[in-house]
Amino acid sequence: MAVLLADRALTAFVLSHPWERDALGTPVPPPPDQRPAPRGTWPGAATKQVDDSWTLRVDPAAWPLNPGDILTDGTRTWTIVTALLKRVPQYGAADYIAVTATLNPPDTP
Repeated sequence: MAVLLADRALTAFVLSHPWERDALGTPVPPPPDQRPAPRGTWPGAATKQVDDSWTLRVDPAAWPLNPGDILTDGTRTWTIVTALLKRVPQYGAADYIAVTATLNPPDTP
């Protein structure tokens, strides 16, 4: 297993959770053009996958992150699909948040 070092600073824009629900009880995210104030900036890394999705690693100080939250490095912006806090037993310096995300706007060929 290779250790992936931070290669950028990632700013998190965290939506209010839980989202409001519609008449059927389905969570409804806020409009995409209404971005909340940034919660903070932390070290991280991003890698584009073969299927055009992205995996990001973020400093655990940014936890919690949820689906629909936004991460940006100043040049690219991602919408979080999943986020999972990964802890390394007895070695907290290696902890990280594993994120899968979509690039917004997507890359064009």
